[in-house]
Amino acid sequence: MSIFEHPEQLKMLQDLLNPNQRRGGIDYSSSEDEEESMVVHKLNPGGIGRPKTEDATKAKKKKKPNPLCTPLVEEEKKQPESLEEWQDRQEKEDNDILETRKTPEYTMTYRQAVGTEDVFLQMGNRTGSSASCEDLIVEVSLPDEEMTADKMSLSLQEKELDLGTCLYRLRLPLPHPVNVDRCQAKYDSELKKLRLTLRLQRELDYVNF
Repeated sequence: MSIFEHPEQLKMLQDLLNPNQRRGGIDYSSSEDEEESMVVHKLNPGGIGRPKTEDATKAKKKKKPNPLCTPLVEEEKKQPESLEEWQDRQEKEDNDILETRKTPEYTMTYRQAVGTEDVFLQMGNRTGSSASCEDLIVEVSLPDEEMTADKMSLSLQEKELDLGTCLYRLRLPLPHPVNVDRCQAKYDSELKKLRLTLRLQRELDYVNF
């Protein structure tokens, strides 16, 4: 039994593969459909299932967040509650915009107090990571600075450091909160370097020490 003996089956197959074809003087398709009908779409295993959309492809390209990493998300600033706080905040923003002094170079290193019981006996919970460090050392280089240490303006808050001289201005957000009452500052006039020893005050310090 040959398929050519039944031409009706050929017409049914033709209608199935190309439903937008003209028959009997009736136009079943628009000009756009005719252009699309000229292109033969070959079926392959990739065409099985729902058609892919742009949103789906974009969603696949997006990387999943790593829960082990700590995201660097800036905390929302608290809105001032009084008029004086509004004025102080506005003055700081204006001074930052109009600031023309240079930003000095600085380095930040961690330091921990290690005793003989930690080195030889290993009795404590200290490790080589920064979580076991008590202090944060900030060294600021101030070359060509003629101002003395007693005339420099230094403001230290729990999460921010603000240093101002004749030539330099440094406003530095700190990576961890510090204990302002237990911090120290020392200026070397020969090397033109300011060394700040900041005592860290973190949430899990009682576990790491």
